[in-house]
Order: sequence, then C-alpha cells, then structure tokens
Amino acid sequence: MKLKTNYGKVVTGHKKATDAGIRILKEGGNAIDAAIAAASTLAVAIPNMNGLGGDSIALYYSSKKKKIYTINGSGRSPKKASIKYFKNLGLKKIPQRSSLSITVPGVIDAWETSLNRYGKKKLNDVLQDSIKLAEKGIKVDKYLYNFFKGDVYKDLIKKNKNLSNIFGLPKDIKFGKIIKQKKLAKTLRVLAKFGSKSFYRGNLCDKMLEDLKKQGAILSKKDFINHSTLIQKPISTDYFDKKVFSAPPNSQGLALIGLCKLFNNINKKIDLNNYLDFKKKVFSIRDKYCLDPSVSKFFKKKQINFNDFKNITKDFKKNFGDTSTLVVVDKYGNAVSWVQSLFEEFGSGIVSPQTGVVFHNRMYLEKITKKGFNILKSQKRPFHTLCPAIILDNNKLDLSIATPGDHGQPQTIFQILNYIYNYGYKIQKAINLPRIRHNQGNQILAEKGYKKQFRFLKNKKIKIKIYNKPHRVFGGVTAIKVNPNMTLSKGADKRRSCN
Repeated sequence: MKLKTNYGKVVTGHKKATDAGIRILKEGGNAIDAAIAAASTLAVAIPNMNGLGGDSIALYYSSKKKKIYTINGSGRSPKKASIKYFKNLGLKKIPQRSSLSITVPGVIDAWETSLNRYGKKKLNDVLQDSIKLAEKGIKVDKYLYNFFKGDVYKDLIKKNKNLSNIFGLPKDIKFGKIIKQKKLAKTLRVLAKFGSKSFYRGNLCDKMLEDLKKQGAILSKKDFINHSTLIQKPISTDYFDKKVFSAPPNSQGLALIGLCKLFNNINKKIDLNNYLDFKKKVFSIRDKYCLDPSVSKFFKKKQINFNDFKNITKDFKKNFGDTSTLVVVDKYGNAVSWVQSLFEEFGSGIVSPQTGVVFHNRMYLEKITKKGFNILKSQKRPFHTLCPAIILDNNKLDLSIATPGDHGQPQTIFQILNYIYNYGYKIQKAINLPRIRHNQGNQILAEKGYKKQFRFLKNKKIKIKIYNKPHRVFGGVTAIKVNPNMTLSKGADKRRSCN
C-alpha cells in the first residue's frame, strides 16, 4: 500500500507524545515504534490518565500481511484475590481507591512485546522522549490545572500523600508550573537499559512490591513473573462497504461490533428510541461475554445474535473514562490504534515512592458476589473498557481510530463511523459533530445541536439531558483516515481539553 506521505502521521492526546511518535517515524521507525514512543510519553505527559502502572489494549494492522493483530496488555488479578478473601475482610465490594483494586500492570510488557514482534526499534530508542519529559518536567496546562484544583485530586491526596509528594498540593498549582517526575524518570531509564524483565521480575519489581505491600496490596512477585501480553485475533463485522475491527474479550470491543452490526446499511438519521433499545441489548451481551478469554463463552460461540437479548444491564458504574489514546499510520500503510489507562484518574491512588509508578484500579469493576457478570476470579484478566478500532476497505487500511470514555468508547466510535460512512463527512467534521451517550436507565446525554444528526420522536419514558458546551463525557477521539488519493487526513478532538 503506497501512501502519499513522507513518513506518516501520529495523533495523540498531547503534543509532546505526538512529537515523540513523529520523531521515530522520521528516524525510520514504523507505526509500532512510533506508537510506543508516543504511548510512553503520554504516560508522563498526562499522568492522571495513564501510566506505567496501568494496562493497554491495541490493534496493529500489517500492510504487508494485510492482517490485524490484537495486543492485549491487560494484567491478571492477584492469585490471592478471591470472593472468599474479600468476604473475610468484611467487604461487600472491592474498594474503589485502594491497593486492593490493583491487578498486575500490563502496559510495560505490551510496549516491549509489540516492539519485538512488529517493530524495528528497541525499547531504549523509543523511551528517550518520555525520559527527558519526566526529568525536565511537564507544564501545567488548562486540563491539568483544572484536575489538580478539582475534588478528585483533593480527595486522593487526603488518603495518599505519595501523590502530592510528586505532583504537589492544589494550592501550589499554577498555570505553566513545571512538574518533574524524577523517580519515574529513573524507572524509565532502567527500563530502557534492561527492558521489561526488570519491571516484572527484577529490581524494579522488588521495589514496587515492597512499597505496595506496605500499603496493603495483595500482589505477589509470582503474579508479576507470570504476566504475559496476549496476542489475539480481532473481531469484526461489515459496516456499509467497509469492515470494522476491534479487540475481542476481555475488551468491550464486542459492543462496537454489535452497534455496527445492528445499524449496518441504515442510511438515515438514527432514531434515539431505536438507539437506546439497541445499545442496551448490545451492552447486555458485552457484560455477559467480555470476560477473561479463558472463561468467556464468546470464543465457543459461532455467532451472536445482537438483536435477541432480554437481560438488560442496569448497574454498571458511571465514569467519564480516564484513558489516553493514540493512532499512527506510517508511510508503508501500517497502522496502530492504541488505548492505555489507569482506569480512573490516578487509578487506585496508590504510588510506589521508590519508582514513581502510580497503579490503576482495574479490579474495582469486578464483583464479589456470585450473581451477574464480571465476577471476581483469581488470576483472570478483568473486564476492560479499552476499545481500539481499525477499519479496512477490501483488506486495505481506511481508518485508525480510538477514544477515551469508558462505557462511552464504543458509542462514540460508532457515531464517528456513522458520520463518515453513512453521511460521507470528512474525518475532522465527523469528530466535531454533536454526539449522544447513554449510561443507564432511560436518560440520554446529548450535545447541543444533536437534532441535526439524530431523530427523536417524543417518548415520555426517555429523557434527554442537553450539554450546551463541549464536554469530555462524550469522548476525545484521535483518528487518521486514508483518502481516495492515498493521502492521509488526521482528526483530533478538542472535548478533552475543555474541562
């Protein structure tokens, strides 16, 4: 696939990360090399959204092989984690901001595994930008200013001073302030020199576990040693004349596939009554099947009927989705859709003071009851909201796309695809147009002007909540589109920098 570009394009949620990816492309790296350079820099630049103590799930398209691979960098629950263990602690659910909500972080091994399998560069090459940024410091912009001044951060540092020791107290935060992450820089240097083995079985691992155990974590060194990145086949469906690919369970990519399948070839305005019905069915299927691959019944199914499901999900937790995304297309036509996360802002709130690593709280969504889905199991990968996507046209790359937004990720991506392939909008226009989102119940969140793109016949049961200004609840899309003349167009969402 010959593209009309000197080296390709990179789109991320932060300029420093984009610059890191572009540098690698200019130095002869491919899409995977650039993606890991950008991903590691994002982990420093937007530290509340993602980091070395989190997970990732990505898609990689090989232009030469015309194949897509899922890179599942999610970690398993600790061996000690069980319903009985938490019940003995007198708990009815896994604590949200706690060392008890931490699974093995998978992102570091995912970076290195991706490079070894599909890249041209070494980990040392692609980590240089992230190391320099951690050492020299990140500048507090509007987004970080609002976060560090906000209630979430204030509550987190009440419980864990290790966070404020790194990022400061809210009263000291000012626009333009430089925040250095010196311990994290040292950790990145160790990774650049020794690779991921130091993180999962070496000196870094020992330091992290020492810090974690002091704070009540139940992770063991054996949990870290047994971790590995899972390479999976993607799942897909036809959508108009294209093919949409996403990640299989334990990712919620199944929800995106379901929405595209149900709305395939419906070339008219989406009716919100139908959307609500379809979305509830699709997410019920998601909750049933998007579990650890070793226990999910999805892989035994030959086909899922997305339009025939009655057990509607009612009780998933509402969040805005604190995730970072990036997309890359190189000059060869290889592409990456990469999503990495701490799950919630600063995840568990737990920090390893010796390494500067902040740990996610991905296990928080697992239930310690024997009813329903997402039931906690020892040494299993938890349900993941991370939902990368790549679209092909006759096996050739057409679009690489990703967005933050927890349960809103498949909803947002579907709407962008509808705008592009149904209405024919160009990528940036499609990203700018109003969106909707459903969380639970019969309330639909909608951006001002949604009626131009969606149809709504009055229904007393359905309530519409209008957002008059752009809001991060509707996602933060990053995308690269291949044009008919083989040039590339990029699209970036301003919603994430609004609040």
